[in-house]
Amino acid sequence: MHYRTKNLIQIREKTKELEKEFASALFQLGSRLGDGIPLEMAMGKVSNAMEGTTSGRFFEIASTNITQLGMNPNDAIFNAQSGAILYFPSNVIDSSMRVLLESIKKGPTVASEAMLNVSRYIKEIHRVDERLNDLMTEIISDMKSQINFLTPCIAGIVMGITAMMNFIVSFCR
Repeated sequence: MHYRTKNLIQIREKTKELEKEFASALFQLGSRLGDGIPLEMAMGKVSNAMEGTTSGRFFEIASTNITQLGMNPNDAIFNAQSGAILYFPSNVIDSSMRVLLESIKKGPTVASEAMLNVSRYIKEIHRVDERLNDLMTEIISDMKSQINFLTPCIAGIVMGITAMMNFIVSFCR
């Protein structure tokens, strides 16, 4: 059980890392598609440009599935046995790749614009997420300081009321 949980945690950490850098990978993919490079080749170029990163690994798996296994882009990404998404289970990546595959049907220019827009959208999501974390950190810090101040006061009040009740009960006997 511990081994399985450890594996899941490692996969989730890799996925979080991929999501952080995925916006720049999509930007590169969109740029390559905008230059008129076919999707299959563009994935290979992005994987080479981002070699050593998690995003590079994702596109390397997809590119390898296309070139060596002869899969179409949809299968290279979403195949149940060897699709790239299998190693990086993320809703953000899944949605982005579905947008890519739908938009590539309308041509590389449309796919390029779609990837550039998705890239911008993901960057904005991360910016909002960071801002929310900053705000939450401030709120949590304020709450901790209030707790540190109020805890002794409340304990004193409770002790005082307890002592008063003991006095009254012993006095009434």
